[in-house]
Amino acid sequence: MKIKKLILNYFDSQSIRDLFIKKELSKLPDGTVLLDAGCGSQPYKQYCKHLKYMTQDFGQFNKDELIGFADGAGGSSGYKYGEIDYLGEIWRIDEKDGYFDVILCTEVFEHIPYPVETINEFSRLLKKDGTLILTAPSNCLRHMDPFFFYTGFTNRWYEKVLSDSNFKIEKIEQVGDYYKWMAVEIGRAAHHHNILAKILLLPAFLYFFFKKSNSKSKNTLCLGYHVVAKRI
Repeated sequence: MKIKKLILNYFDSQSIRDLFIKKELSKLPDGTVLLDAGCGSQPYKQYCKHLKYMTQDFGQFNKDELIGFADGAGGSSGYKYGEIDYLGEIWRIDEKDGYFDVILCTEVFEHIPYPVETINEFSRLLKKDGTLILTAPSNCLRHMDPFFFYTGFTNRWYEKVLSDSNFKIEKIEQVGDYYKWMAVEIGRAAHHHNILAKILLLPAFLYFFFKKSNSKSKNTLCLGYHVVAKRI
């Protein structure tokens, strides 16, 4: 049972992300005006009770049109949105300049066609010294189709684009490395195929599962990044 839990936790990047977001939100003073951009089902609203929590989304995704190995977020039952304050595109939000203290945007950028323009819009909407809390994959499979445009973003992308849009990165955390990515994808392949494939893939899975990360594996590839940046 402990081994099974260890393996499940190894695959669970969501729990790592949730801890990161919860910690960053807990630092914010009472009454902070926060925009949850691309809020979707609003999983982090529960941690924003001390804030003035506002939401944005385009609200058009229903279910995956192309189903692949990623097990699409919408599935066949339809995607559920929360209440949306700003209904429309994330790169053109109908609000005045410098209105928000904080913008939270989690696992959204791979689903929008204009990520650079979106960073520019966040810069416009944030007050000086306002905070951007941003997460996105560095490598991912197709999901939430037809609104899937990028497989991920690197640390160099954040460094360049955020700097160009008057942001200063305060924190950038890497999630996983090449070895973890390999183990996750081998495990995913085994999960979606027959018992023979599971048996054949097990040695490769165990090899990467127990490999220790190093500078080369970290520099090669990872699952995603968690970013905190200040509007300067």
